[in-house]
Amino acid sequence: MIRMLNIGDASESLGGSQSWKVLISDTFCQEVGFPLIKVGGLRSSGVTLHLNINSERLPVLDTPTVYFVQPTPENVARIVKDVEKGFYPNIYVNFGSTAPRNLLEQLAKEVIKSGTAHKVAGIFDRYLSFTSLSPTLFTLNLPKAYEAVHSPAASDRDIQHHIEHVVDGLLSVLVTTKSLPIIRCPPGEAAEMVARRLDQRIRELLASGSAGADLFSDSGVRGSTAATMEPSASQRPMLCILDRDVDLVTMLNHTWTYQAMAQDFLGMRLNSMLVPVTDDNDTPVPPYTKTYSLEEGDTFWGAHAGDTFPNVAEAVTEAVEEFQKTREGMIASKSGEGTGTQDLAAAFNLMPEMRQKKRLIDMHTNIATALMKQVVARQLHRYYETEDRFSSQSMGTSISQIERLLRDGQRGTIVDKTRALMVLYLTQPSMSAPQVQGLIDVLQASNGDVSGMQYLQHLSSIRNMTAPTLVPAPGAPGAAAPGPTGGAAALVGGALGNLGDRLRQGGQGLLAAGMQGLKNVLPSRKDSVVQSVGTPHSSGKSYVSLAGLKVAMKA
Repeated sequence: MIRMLNIGDASESLGGSQSWKVLISDTFCQEVGFPLIKVGGLRSSGVTLHLNINSERLPVLDTPTVYFVQPTPENVARIVKDVEKGFYPNIYVNFGSTAPRNLLEQLAKEVIKSGTAHKVAGIFDRYLSFTSLSPTLFTLNLPKAYEAVHSPAASDRDIQHHIEHVVDGLLSVLVTTKSLPIIRCPPGEAAEMVARRLDQRIRELLASGSAGADLFSDSGVRGSTAATMEPSASQRPMLCILDRDVDLVTMLNHTWTYQAMAQDFLGMRLNSMLVPVTDDNDTPVPPYTKTYSLEEGDTFWGAHAGDTFPNVAEAVTEAVEEFQKTREGMIASKSGEGTGTQDLAAAFNLMPEMRQKKRLIDMHTNIATALMKQVVARQLHRYYETEDRFSSQSMGTSISQIERLLRDGQRGTIVDKTRALMVLYLTQPSMSAPQVQGLIDVLQASNGDVSGMQYLQHLSSIRNMTAPTLVPAPGAPGAAAPGPTGGAAALVGGALGNLGDRLRQGGQGLLAAGMQGLKNVLPSRKDSVVQSVGTPHSSGKSYVSLAGLKVAMKA
């Protein structure tokens, strides 16, 4: 992203550097860049204006423009229109994925025809058709991927088109990470179609010469070829491509870790979420919604995103108490030493760091509080406990438990009940048809939507669908049962004092709201079927292994 914005950089062979620029992108590419570069980062890179390509725009006659868009006919037509109208003095076109030859020819033909070819300063394939959420997590940002591939109404052309989008995203990840992987997938499913097309795209790039080979070369040495750069199998990563059907339970299970709960209950998307917030004051103000965006330097999120919710609540309280101690130490140190001017200078130097800590603690306190309210109101910990036990107890016990949940009008929403029933169906595939129908009837009597269960039954009828094999990991237990003085002191106390008290009260109130009753809800350690895919002989199934340069079938 930064290299793309540094137009005119010597590495791009475009002459002198340009300071100020306009950035124009489509919605998909905007979402690619949003988690990576905030508004301040764009300004640091010289971006004075960031616009959507489909919005109505006015000419900017003295500033070069960077286009960052997907290679679609609509985007190319819009770029040509902008050039013909003379909106910008020169443009740099960056495609998020590889642009098809026919689109490049269309772009060239139109700008030559209008006599504006000299305004096109460069065209690049950036291989950025994915969204990086953290150093260890990315998404292809295709929210309806499962529906697009599995819908009975989808034509072969639609499926192929969507698979090409998936392949573009995976290829972008491989190029960005300089990885030439061994690809592993189950045979006969959509995953194999993706894997074989990805393998074909990798072969085409490697066969195109040094330029294509350099995309996967960590050293970036010019003149590399497929033959000279191929690492041994032990040095290459493994890319496992799986159909979502392999582990449907994961999509439906109620969760109990911080990151998963934020996405499930607060709708977190692209590291941003809408959180209901209530001000802690005596004035009765109704709750309002606040947008929070996670940042790269958020140490609390980095440390606790994968922790269970009770541990996160305790960590929030500890962070608030640590903030309070630091604040009190600042006040004590400033009240007994130095002159007033020195005290003020020292306090001002510490204020930015303390304000940043305050902002992060305040954000996570509000997030955890919102999650706590959801847990208490919907009894989500009971759903998590019940679903977690399905794989380790008898079918009769599981059916009795889900019947009680379905008939209980106080625990959870109808969606929670539907999810729990679907989890049971996937976890206990040996249930008889009358047993399943009886549970569906109970759900329907509660005005629940049974279309999800009907789809799972249809899926089960056309394939031998089994749930992930969940067994306790080696060595793991089974499922768990349910006043200072002074100028600087006054400054620090005034700026941070009320805030520190409010955060401390909020953190302690989080536990007081009912967290003590949730501490015993512990996840059991289990291995899912996904973990077995990387081990050739562990699952007892045949998988297709594509080596990128060589193709082999392994059992």
